Amino acid sequence: MEHQEEDHLFCPANAALTLLGGRWTMHIVRSLLDGKKRFNELSHEHKINPGTLRERLRELEEEGVVTRTVLSAMPPHVEYALTPKGEELNGVFEAVAQWGRAWMTPPAKREPAACE
Repeated sequence: MEHQEEDHLFCPANAALTLLGGRWTMHIVRSLLDGKKRFNELSHEHKINPGTLRERLRELEEEGVVTRTVLSAMPPHVEYALTPKGEELNGVFEAVAQWGRAWMTPPAKREPAACE
């Protein structure tokens, strides 16, 4: 009975927000929209703590948004890429960018962020 009640209360928007709302998650996904990246590339690109990055990548992998490929064992080299499910998030970024262009004012005295 409890399982049926959970299914009845499932909200896809809340589920997506829970996954994507984790710290750095959107930054990681956006970076991977440009193509495969190694762990250190992602870590240095955003100055993400390695423990936090590892946790976020694991969550995204478990959800089927990211794939993890071991390129070599010694030294360890791992590459991350978006799955088709992850690539579908490009539409989310496009919608957020469109909203930002319409409603956000760039901060004074700062270079505008590079957006595609």
